[in-house]
Amino acid sequence: MMDEATRQAFKGRFIILTVMLNIIVLCFAMAVFVLLRFAPEGTIGLAIGILLVAVGVAFSLSFRKHYFLTKAWLREQP
Repeated sequence: MMDEATRQAFKGRFIILTVMLNIIVLCFAMAVFVLLRFAPEGTIGLAIGILLVAVGVAFSLSFRKHYFLTKAWLREQP
């Protein structure tokens, strides 16, 4: 059983991971839409689509790091 301080720390870590995962999903979903809809018409759509993919990949790598750190932290708790 977790004490109240540990529970609050876990809640904060969980919220951060949830927000990061939502950003990842939105970036990739918007990138697919932008690339399919606007990329054939010009380079602006292509640039925005590639930028969204890059942001999604960056957040994915950061999410993976935070996920494993949180998982290790949670296993250390009594």
